Amino acid sequence: MRKSNFTVAGHTFSVATSDIDITAMLPNLKPFTTEDGDAPLFSITIDNSLIPSWRGNRIGSFPCPSATFEVYRQESGAYCILISNEFGIPCAFFRSDAERKNFTLTTRGTEDEQIFGMNNALMVIYTICTAPHHTLMVHSSVVENSGKGFMFFGQSGRGKSTHSDLWVRHIGGSTLINDDNPVIRIAEDGTPYVYGSPWSGKRPVYKNVSYPIAGMAAIEQAPENRIRRESTPNAFGIMLSSCSTLKFDKKIHMDICGTITKVLERIPVHTLSCRPDKEAAEVSSNAFGI
Repeated sequence: MRKSNFTVAGHTFSVATSDIDITAMLPNLKPFTTEDGDAPLFSITIDNSLIPSWRGNRIGSFPCPSATFEVYRQESGAYCILISNEFGIPCAFFRSDAERKNFTLTTRGTEDEQIFGMNNALMVIYTICTAPHHTLMVHSSVVENSGKGFMFFGQSGRGKSTHSDLWVRHIGGSTLINDDNPVIRIAEDGTPYVYGSPWSGKRPVYKNVSYPIAGMAAIEQAPENRIRRESTPNAFGIMLSSCSTLKFDKKIHMDICGTITKVLERIPVHTLSCRPDKEAAEVSSNAFGI
């Protein structure tokens, strides 16, 4: 078996394969390759000779914009999850051990379907294993400016990527860090950091960097540009709806809620009602002190 180690937001994991070069098939992982010799937080073995088995209790089917996850749980606590693409084609299946430390993954279909399945499986496994460690996988676009991270939330089509692009174009010193799935992790001193990740939606922005979070805003389209600070309950709802919450597992879900609470103790959430123009970027950057 060929084994590679990767570190994302300070969490190291290993991927073992028998017949593929994982970084050749998933070049988005390359910037996160590490020689770290410490024991990985979790390990994944990719073996396409396995025949998927749906043993266990069916928890449910959970659709996302581009994928559907069919979840089964065994009496031991192990998970079996089938991942299908937006056309309903099964692309990947993985199962865990009882401790959810070791995972076996098998993929099916065309090369593109297998890549889709592997990336989605890695994101779900990463979320399962890192949630107890004050870590969140977030649906967000992120820019860096002056050594700080600024996060923009919103459902697909609301304009968060457009707003990040406006910062890069009009707010001097701004750089796009991730455009879809950055990671938030709470440091030991309580500071929330945003990290680049190997997953960035349709735009290949895979940067192994981290910055303390200095601003967060939900984006909504409007005929004029204005920004408001949200109450803590509203801020919690905005963040929760933007996180991969894995509600089928109560403990993981509660860990995620606890981490969101810790983030909000340090960083407020705003709502930016805006047009896709330069003034919108100026309104948000001024509110964040840039």
